[in-house]
This record gives sequence, structure tokens and C-alpha cells, in this order.
Amino acid sequence: MGAAIALQLADRPRHEGLIAALVLDSPVLNWAEVIKANCVQSGLPAAAGHLAIPWLTLAPLARTVGLPGRIPLRSFDWTSRAVELNTPTLILHGTRDDSVPIRLSQALRDARPELVELETFDAGYTLCWNADPDWWQNAVTAWLKVRIPR
Repeated sequence: MGAAIALQLADRPRHEGLIAALVLDSPVLNWAEVIKANCVQSGLPAAAGHLAIPWLTLAPLARTVGLPGRIPLRSFDWTSRAVELNTPTLILHGTRDDSVPIRLSQALRDARPELVELETFDAGYTLCWNADPDWWQNAVTAWLKVRIPR
């Protein structure tokens, strides 16, 4: 949820000029794809992920499962909204992430190479720092020094 919140804030015109850069660790950049991947990871048929999406995105179905309203998953799909991203972004992602497919981070980097950098680690979901704290610290510090004036 951290990346989704950070990206939504950076996307708001009222925050223009306030957010100089983003550092995202194991970000969920496309909730629909992550839901589908986690269904498969859990041993469910691939179709289960496809079938789950309407229960979140269509108001009547969302209310049926106890949500107050629909969840606008498309607004959280930064792989499709890459052209709208205006904030320099460093993504840290583990190559062994079995919860959030690294291909989503790669897709955002590939769509916006002038704005998005990807640093990979031999790590699982949210374990980049744990895998190599020095490498993580150096990567983040060096990247921010170039982008954040003092």
C-alpha cells in the first residue's frame, strides 16, 4: 500500500513541487496483476484472479462482499499510467519476490527509463534491505544525492 499511496500523492496537482523523488521498495504497481499472481501462487486456477477483480471494481458486487463501494483499481495501475508519472522514481525490487511480480517494476522502468530506475536484489518480497543493507543504503543514498538538492 505504501507505493500506491506515494504514487497517488505525487500524482495530485496540489502536491506539485513538494515531492522531489520517490523511493519504492517492492511496489505494487498494478493491483489487478498482483491479485491474479497471488491467486496462482496460492494454488488457485489462473481464472480465479480474473474472477476476483469484478468483486472489487463493480459497486454492487463490492458492496455484496462488504466493501463500502468499488475500488478503482485502474487508478492504481501505474504500468498503464506510466506516461502520467512525473516524479523521478527509484524502485528497489527482489528478484525472488513471489508476491509482487518484478515484471511490473521492469515494465514501469522500461516505459519511463528517463524517470524510473530499478535496482534489483537477490531477495523476496520487501526483503531487499534485509538481503544487503549496505547495498540498499548505498543505492538509495547515491540516487537521492543526485536528485535532491541540499
